[in-house]
Amino acid sequence: MTPEQKLNALFATEAPPALDYRFQAAVVERIARRRAWATVAALVPWVIAASALLWGLQPVLGPILADLGPELAPAAMALTIVGLSLAAADRVVRFLARI
Repeated sequence: MTPEQKLNALFATEAPPALDYRFQAAVVERIARRRAWATVAALVPWVIAASALLWGLQPVLGPILADLGPELAPAAMALTIVGLSLAAADRVVRFLARI
């Protein structure tokens, strides 16, 4: 038997390493966290630009929105309640889907 055949026979008797699902899940979680932070970091310049734009438009839009405020308050409150209800329902559905 040649040395290569001996070596191949030795490697053939060993079982392949078992998959470590916990390790794979931890790696995937780290990748997802890194992508999430990268997404947040990519939005920072847009938030700064939008804030600067709104700050610059404040003298123009301030009086207009002050006059419309009382009329739009009930609609804004209703939309806020609906939005929060939908967000809460989404969290409940995602929680129950894990169980």
